[in-house]
Amino acid sequence: MANSHPSIKGANMMNSIQSMRRGLCAGLGLMALSACAKSPGPAMNSITEISIERDCSGCANGSLLVLRSDGTATLTQVGKVRLGTADSASRGTLRREDFDALARLAQSKGFFEMQDVYEDPELADGAWVTTRVLRGDVDKRVLRRDAAGPEALKQFEAAIAALQARIGFTPDRR
Repeated sequence: MANSHPSIKGANMMNSIQSMRRGLCAGLGLMALSACAKSPGPAMNSITEISIERDCSGCANGSLLVLRSDGTATLTQVGKVRLGTADSASRGTLRREDFDALARLAQSKGFFEMQDVYEDPELADGAWVTTRVLRGDVDKRVLRRDAAGPEALKQFEAAIAALQARIGFTPDRR
């Protein structure tokens, strides 16, 4: 026989409501966590451009690769007047997923916390690389000469180079 005492019925109803409330809160919490895991996050969403420039004192050409979050990629071979070489430019497209992966890598490798320059003070010439990431109003550039710099920077540069190799560039017509 069911208990029909009013205070026990009220207590059972309160327990039921509290259980439903806990279940609803737990479900909403899981949904929020799931949404966060799928979302790239505000800092990553604000990265709009990643570029890398490579050059050296005695090289006939340097290069500038610019990757944008809108899917555009430009590759410029920078000529040197004194060596008689000319600039040339090419365009390509990249997938948003590839750009986002690079943006996540910049964050995970601590790009925005890196020093602005890594170089051997005894070397004035030689090869250099400038890696640049635009995030909101932050324009972070890191210059590296020769083999200087942390492994995380070199890994980020390698990831950019690997993506560059997958992009089909078409030369600009002049």
